Amino acid sequence: MRALASFDDRDPVPWANGAGQTTELVSLPDSAQLTPGLRPWRLSIARLEHVGPFSALPGMARTFLPTAEVVLEIDGHVHPVPALSPEHFHGSQNVSLVGLAEPCFAINLMVADDGAVDSGAGAGEGSASAHGELQMSIGEQFPASRFRFVLALEAGLDLPRFQLLELEPDEDAPEEVSVAVLHSESGDAHI
Repeated sequence: MRALASFDDRDPVPWANGAGQTTELVSLPDSAQLTPGLRPWRLSIARLEHVGPFSALPGMARTFLPTAEVVLEIDGHVHPVPALSPEHFHGSQNVSLVGLAEPCFAINLMVADDGAVDSGAGAGEGSASAHGELQMSIGEQFPASRFRFVLALEAGLDLPRFQLLELEPDEDAPEEVSVAVLHSESGDAHI
């Protein structure tokens, strides 16, 4: 297991709309080196301190994972989002944080796509997955050959919170902390 990036080692930057801050763990250019053959992706940890609009990011399919319960409004529809439950939406959708019981963090996985959103999909469904697309899951078991990256969601004995780890082939994810698994639908061991 190898540490690729740690929240504690990175400086926060303003959101695209200037309404908050985020800490980027993997940039779009970095993802091309980490996962050649997959669509470009970005992984960041946002600070949620007050309600307000999200940045518009057309061309990006987003998975949003808050560390505490929040309420989003997506294209005019209100969606309570429980802690550590992924919510999927497209960067071109009109999204605002409208409910926040306490300041928290949100993990954001953004994957470049063709911009298509299935208008018949519910807010939690997002757009359909494509071969070669990185996704994020919580609480699901995946064979080690199907993923290489995990994000520690809490601190452990040897792991700081929000540390991105690359697993060796057939290495299991750490069991002492909860993690978000980054995986590809293709099942390719060479993500």
